[in-house]
Amino acid sequence: MQEYLPVISLLVLAVVVAIGFIKKINLGFFALGAAFVLGTVGGMKASQITAGFSSSMFVTLVGVTFMFGMASQNGTLELFSKKVVALVGKRTVLIPILMFVLSAFISAIGPGHIAAGILMTTFAMYLAFEMDINPMATSLYAKLGANAGCASTLSITGILAAQLSNPMGYSGFGLHLFLSTLLSGFVFTLVVYILYKGYKVKADNPLKWSEIPKFNREQRITVAVIIVVVVCCIGFKLDTGLFAFLAASVLILTGCADEKKAIKGIPWGTLVFICGVGALVNVINKLGGIKLVSDYLSTLMTTNTAVPIMSATSGILSWVSSTTGVVMPALLPIADNVARTFGVSYVELMSGIIATSFAAAISPLSTGGAIIMSSYSASKETTTEEMNNMFKTLFLLSVANVLINVLMSWLGVFNLGHLFY
Repeated sequence: MQEYLPVISLLVLAVVVAIGFIKKINLGFFALGAAFVLGTVGGMKASQITAGFSSSMFVTLVGVTFMFGMASQNGTLELFSKKVVALVGKRTVLIPILMFVLSAFISAIGPGHIAAGILMTTFAMYLAFEMDINPMATSLYAKLGANAGCASTLSITGILAAQLSNPMGYSGFGLHLFLSTLLSGFVFTLVVYILYKGYKVKADNPLKWSEIPKFNREQRITVAVIIVVVVCCIGFKLDTGLFAFLAASVLILTGCADEKKAIKGIPWGTLVFICGVGALVNVINKLGGIKLVSDYLSTLMTTNTAVPIMSATSGILSWVSSTTGVVMPALLPIADNVARTFGVSYVELMSGIIATSFAAAISPLSTGGAIIMSSYSASKETTTEEMNNMFKTLFLLSVANVLINVLMSWLGVFNLGHLFY
C-alpha cells in the first residue's frame, strides 16, 4: 500500500479539484477533509496534517485585507485613486507599467517579493476597483513586478543565492541573476499586458486635480498609517501581517473606520479556500507525490535538457513550497552536481531555477496568488463559483508562466549571452 501512496495522493488532488469545480463548492473545506483521510491512510499524525494549513499566510492575509478594507471603507483609496488618475490624465495606459516598475523597484531595494508583493498587490487590487479597470490584470502587474525585482544583491533572494553558492565556489553572478529574474518577470508581464489588453486601459477621469477634494481627518490618518506600514515592513523587515493588525487597531482607536464592517469585509471563505488546499498539497508532498513527478523529470536529463528540466522541477516545487525556504536550498546543491556532471553552466542553471520558481509564485497556492484572491474577495462580494474560477485562472496563468520559463531555459535565454558572467 505504501508504495502506491504517491500515485494515490496525486489522484486524490485531481479528484478534489474536479469535484470542487463541478459541484461549485468551496475547495478549502473539501481539501481539508481529503487531507485528513489521505494523511491518516498515509500514517500521518493530525499535527502533521494540519501543519500544512499555513498560519503565517492566514495571519498575513487577514491582517492586510483587514487594514486595506478600512482604507476602502472610509473612502481613502477611492480618493487616492482619483488623484492618481488625475495625475496620469489621458495616459491611462501607463497604469500597468507604473504598477510593474514601482513593485520591481521596491522589491529590488531590499524587502523582496513577499513584503513588496503583498503591499503592492493589495493596493493594486483596490485601486483597480476604484478606477473601474481590470482588477486581475492590475494586481498581476504588481505581483509580477515584485517577483521580477526580488533577486537583486540587496534583496533576500540575491543574498541567499550568494550564501548557498559561495561555499561551492561560485561568486560574482549577482548582476546576471538579477537581470535573469527581471527578464523573466518582464516577459510574462508583457504576456498578461497583451492578454488583458492593457494597452486599451481606460479609466474614468471626470475630475481635474484642482477639482478633487482634499483628504479629511480620517483619510489623512489612514494614509499616514499605510505609509508607516510600508516603511516599517519594507525598510525594517517587520512582519507584514502582524503589523497590519497593529495599523488596523490604530485606525479603529482613532475612529477612522467601523470595526464591525471591516471584520465582515474580511474574505473568510477565500482564506479557508487557500489554506485548505495548501494543507492538502502539503500532505501530498509528504507522501511523495511531488517527488514522484520530480524524479520522473530527472530521468529525462541530458546536457541539452539539464537546464529546462531543473527549471521545470523548481516550478513544480514552487507550487507547493517557498522559493527561498525550500526550492533554492534543495536545488542549488543539486545544480552544482548537474553542472559538473553534464558540463553546463551553474549560473545558468541557478538563474533558470530561481526565475522559474518565481514564475510559479502567482499560483493561488502561494502567497502571491493568495493575496490576489483574498484582496478580490475583500473588495467585492464574491460567489464560490467566481472564487473557483479565479483559482483556476491564476493556476493556469502560473502553469503558463512556468512553461514559458522552461522554454526560455531550453533556448538558452538564461545564459544572457554570457555578457554578465
